[in-house]
Amino acid sequence: MDVDAVGEFWAWWEADAAGRIAQGAEGYAENYVKQLGQRIGRIDPGLAWELGPGTTAEHELVIFPESPEHAALARRVLKAAPAPDRHWEYTDARQAAARFEDLTLGVGGEEFAGEDFRVGLMRNRYSADISVYHPKLGRLPEDKRLVPVAIMLDHAIGQQDVNAWIGIIEPVLQPHPGDIPLSDLPAVVQQLRAGAFDGHGEPIWEELHGRSVEDRPITAYVQVPLVPAFWPDFDQHIAVQLGYAQILDDGLPGEESGRRLQAMEQALAEALNGNGRLVAAETTDGRRILHFYVDSTTSAGWDLEAAAAAWKEGQTGVGAELDPGWSGVNHLRIR
Repeated sequence: MDVDAVGEFWAWWEADAAGRIAQGAEGYAENYVKQLGQRIGRIDPGLAWELGPGTTAEHELVIFPESPEHAALARRVLKAAPAPDRHWEYTDARQAAARFEDLTLGVGGEEFAGEDFRVGLMRNRYSADISVYHPKLGRLPEDKRLVPVAIMLDHAIGQQDVNAWIGIIEPVLQPHPGDIPLSDLPAVVQQLRAGAFDGHGEPIWEELHGRSVEDRPITAYVQVPLVPAFWPDFDQHIAVQLGYAQILDDGLPGEESGRRLQAMEQALAEALNGNGRLVAAETTDGRRILHFYVDSTTSAGWDLEAAAAAWKEGQTGVGAELDPGWSGVNHLRIR
């Protein structure tokens, strides 16, 4: 991220642009909106923006990623934003529209009314795969049909929820009898969210069991949902491997080693100081691998490595890689 470009953008915004655009002053607002796009492009071409009505303020500025690879950047730009006031609020993802079905989107010379979209739904445990139909999709080239679908999904349930709860998205040219209006999809998302978050708004954890390539038992604990949508700036995967001494016949830890591992896990989580989170743990054949995702612009990775050095019961290993899509834990994701 170009820190200077971000600082310059928000300084320009606060000094003059926010007031001019909010007032819609004749001869000024249009020019400032043009500059807005140019200045956000200077931060990174992978960022897009929209202006709209706010939820608590009069207006909202959305600076959002064009692709998941830029989600961390969008979140960091948001963190540098000024405090919201009665005129402006800020977000890094498209928000769901209050009356989505009243929207009409122009793409490729065609108009796509929100009320005409239909969704075929296949529910998984913690996500949904969907097919999306609109009578005008067939008028677009095949490689352009996802564009109106993706934009309308963002406005129907919000960009963050699309990334968190929707898996496969397939534009289709024929409706199916069981399709639902796209305006009904928020209720489906609410059900998925209710099953994955506890009463404090934290992800629940699930226990998984399997066999290693050596045919040894593996036990894993994973957070649900195991996706970066709610923590986009945690873009670096840190895997901490801890060997333990008390190994049972099945390779899992005995009671004493289990207590020490739990204490070490807590110490590592505290070392993050809010700059990351533990998202999964795998245990097999005398070793536990803790999967952390941290903010790569902070010292969190080094802090974890330093804290892991206190583990004396067995061998310790720490590996790190940039992984904004959380592909390092794909094999543990429960759909």
